[in-house]
Amino acid sequence: DRISKFFKDKFAPFILKGSNRIIIGVVLFAWMILACIYTSRLQPTTSSEQFLDENHPLQKSATILGEQFPITDEDSTSKIHFIWGLNDVDRDGVNQLFDPEFVGTAEFVDNFSFNEECQTKMLEACKKLRSDPELEEFILRKNGLGSVDCFVEELGAYNALTESATCPMQESRAWESLNWQVSTDDLASTMEGFVKTKTCNEGQRQGVQEYYTNSMGWDGKSLRYAGLSVESSILDSRTRKPEEVVRRHYDAFIKVAEEFDSTMKDVCQSNVIMTDLDQIFVFMNNQRIYSESTISGSFLGIAVAFVVLFVGTRKLHISIFATACILCVLISVIGSITMLGWTLGVIEAILLSILAGFSVDYVIHLAHAYVEAEGDTAKRVKEAFSDMGTSVFSGMLTSVVASIPLFFCTLTFFAKFGTFLCLTIALSWIFANFGFMSLLVTFRVPMDKKCL
Repeated sequence: DRISKFFKDKFAPFILKGSNRIIIGVVLFAWMILACIYTSRLQPTTSSEQFLDENHPLQKSATILGEQFPITDEDSTSKIHFIWGLNDVDRDGVNQLFDPEFVGTAEFVDNFSFNEECQTKMLEACKKLRSDPELEEFILRKNGLGSVDCFVEELGAYNALTESATCPMQESRAWESLNWQVSTDDLASTMEGFVKTKTCNEGQRQGVQEYYTNSMGWDGKSLRYAGLSVESSILDSRTRKPEEVVRRHYDAFIKVAEEFDSTMKDVCQSNVIMTDLDQIFVFMNNQRIYSESTISGSFLGIAVAFVVLFVGTRKLHISIFATACILCVLISVIGSITMLGWTLGVIEAILLSILAGFSVDYVIHLAHAYVEAEGDTAKRVKEAFSDMGTSVFSGMLTSVVASIPLFFCTLTFFAKFGTFLCLTIALSWIFANFGFMSLLVTFRVPMDKKCL
């Protein structure tokens, strides 16, 4: 057919001509320098992950609401919990793909003691979180103080002032000068009455047990765990902040937890667990894993591609040349998406991890055809292009054309996947036909029956 003849009679002689290979080498080398420069500039994402195109009205609204307006006293943000009486969650059987609601089974500390000294230390912890100037950046401010939910305050006021105490009496904090701590002997009976009262927190007037359900582990007989919570200054369940932003807040709260452990571990007989219930810190950790796996996944893919090429061709120099071309495709794609303004988020990490698998297709077809051909280098190049040139070109063309409709998708993942697929396929074809075949012609390594 005409296309096969074109590759055999036109394209192959073009590659075989020395002056043409010099031009190809200069162009590809210049491109690789540019691609390497931009690859080095790829940075982790500094904005929330977007699921819609940035010009979509809904995405514009979400971006404006999430980034353009500061958090106010009226906004609800995620709560960071400090809990005593709990061990790390038992993750056995967790599979959020099939059961996203099941995150594990709670493990309680058997010897946790909510004694009088522990209560006193917990009240001191609440005061520290409200007034510590070093934590102003991380805890939402309300009426000039940090927003802290502390059931020990209401429990202490209830025990000192009896259940007839009003909210103004509780908020006056005069009860702190009284004997407000609940003894371990009276804890069960006091809790039975306390959980029936209404909270004074922010005028909620909800039941105490309902309001403090995540920080007061009363099961009707005993207090299994106890804790407090603070409202984050910027973290919320609706948006996802960049990993480095969340990490800074996470490290600050971990430092607070370590300080609590130094003063409360012995009296409460339990370490403190710091966590959030919106899985913000889990997502933060996933972001780091995605970023780190991008590099390891890419180079692992290149290593696997080398093994596949060597097994398929049984020629070391061909495997090395082909692997070098795949590496060039990897760098070229990363450089290209950086030029397009992409940053390294979850979507980019996934796409780059599978890049080597997409890149190996064309080069291994030409490599195998070259090995199976007979004669000297020139004849083998012509036969390889004659046998596989049409198939490789058709595969490239259909894949590129198929990726074009994805450019216009509203969902960000599909739009980015279309761009990634188009770049990877086009660059793989260019480096396979121009780069790889030019290397074979230039070095003209003899083809004998030995694997090397």
